[in-house]
Amino acid sequence: MLGTDLAHWDVPDFAEVVPEAWEMVEDELITEQDFRDFTFTNPVQCHGQMNPDFFKGTIVEDAAQKLLKG
Repeated sequence: MLGTDLAHWDVPDFAEVVPEAWEMVEDELITEQDFRDFTFTNPVQCHGQMNPDFFKGTIVEDAAQKLLKG
């Protein structure tokens, strides 16, 4: 699961976190599906299964609900 402390000193530019993670796909270390699981599917399942309303009111609410309802 993608995890980062965006406010931490070693993340000077928030906009670089996901592109840096995407380099694993570019370097053929993981597939695009692996990346989706890493950045979306796994976090949605982790948080959404514990609290179905976790993503309510967020930009990913619809996609999260669709994933959780399977």
